[in-house]
Amino acid sequence: MIKLSELSKEDKLFFFERSWVTLDGLWFLEIENETDWNTALKIDKIVWIRLLKTIIRRMQRYLKLDTLSPVNIIKILTLRWSIEGWEYKILKNGENEIDIGIITCPYKEAMNRNPERKDKISLICKNMCLPFYKEVIEDTNPNIRFDITKSQGLGDNHCNFKFTFKDKMPQKEEKLIKKVVTLEDRLFYFENHWFTMDGLWMVETENELGKKLALKIDIVVWQRLYQIIFRRLKRYLNIEDNSIKDLIKILEFAWSCEGYNYEIVKKEQTEAILNIKACPYKEMMDRNPERHERIEAICKDMCIPFYEPAIAEFNPKILLERKQFLGVGDSICDYHFKLK
Repeated sequence: MIKLSELSKEDKLFFFERSWVTLDGLWFLEIENETDWNTALKIDKIVWIRLLKTIIRRMQRYLKLDTLSPVNIIKILTLRWSIEGWEYKILKNGENEIDIGIITCPYKEAMNRNPERKDKISLICKNMCLPFYKEVIEDTNPNIRFDITKSQGLGDNHCNFKFTFKDKMPQKEEKLIKKVVTLEDRLFYFENHWFTMDGLWMVETENELGKKLALKIDIVVWQRLYQIIFRRLKRYLNIEDNSIKDLIKILEFAWSCEGYNYEIVKKEQTEAILNIKACPYKEMMDRNPERHERIEAICKDMCIPFYEPAIAEFNPKILLERKQFLGVGDSICDYHFKLK
């Protein structure tokens, strides 16, 4: 087993940061495939309203900010943007108003790279960004009024995020200054909110579409995500072959990043056995009484199928067998890999 202490911060950041936009985008796409654009956008908005409110609370504690004053909220938002790779400029920094020009948005850039999504950019910018930010910011601090007066997605050369304050900021309130982003900042952000984002997508999809369809979508999202993760980790770890031992290297890295507690019982060229003693996803459901009844179904109906496409793509001769599941009361989840 790779211990978390053996993974560098750069290793963990690679895993979570590279998967961030991918995971979010896959949820949207698969909901759209099963339903339609409007339904996917509706769920997306709900997820991100809840997620950003959570991010603001966590980042307030992380930055040791006493209050969620207007400047402190904008500090959190701009730190989040810097971490995610946004480019922006502070255009106005006054007593009653702060204007920020968004030069580059990673979500728009991701859609720009996909020819099938380019026609959706204006819809996202118009129907998602403004109402989403407006609700989160004005709910968090009613002294703030938020507006987007320019939008790249609607043809402007930058997005203008305008924050106006009903009351003047106290003179003791410090001016907004860009924070230099550290590796620790980035790792805190992506690692802490990756699980939250996935969980919110699942919960809100269930609320909108029902448990059966939500689980179906969840399986497809994670099948596609793990295929992408396997490819990325194979390159990152410089793995050139596709043996069972090579597969275990990838799983060790991924599981250690995700926080699984596992042991390697056997690791040979033609066979491997891994036992998971604690699963971070089950533990999250354990902490939420509303999710207890879903644990067994998710463990049995999801955990096997979501690995299958990634393993088949890595090496179609590798077979995975499962007999024990933490979610049904067993002491371990067993993963038995062997060649067909």
